[in-house]
Amino acid sequence: MRMGIEFSEALLLVSGGALLFSFFALVHFASTYNQHNRSLAILSTILIGAASLYSATISTGHGPLTSLGGAMASAIIGILELLPIVLAVVTAVLFRISLLTKRSVGATS
Repeated sequence: MRMGIEFSEALLLVSGGALLFSFFALVHFASTYNQHNRSLAILSTILIGAASLYSATISTGHGPLTSLGGAMASAIIGILELLPIVLAVVTAVLFRISLLTKRSVGATS
């Protein structure tokens, strides 16, 4: 039995990640808005979010709100599944830094 990921599931994960990014970027732009910032970042974020929502709707075959929830949920689950690997790498790096540096005990940073 061959284990793999289907194209529609991969598309759902990518579109969910893009939707999650778009949501956080829009919250950031709304909280830091000023009248002198007239960049196209808000428009591009909205376009990326709309394209991701469209691809999630096409890949799942459900309505837009159901697709939005499913895509963002699968993206969050994917991030949480990768979290132990990231934490193991960070722990190894911090372990290496703390034990392999030769500093005297009384040294202050």
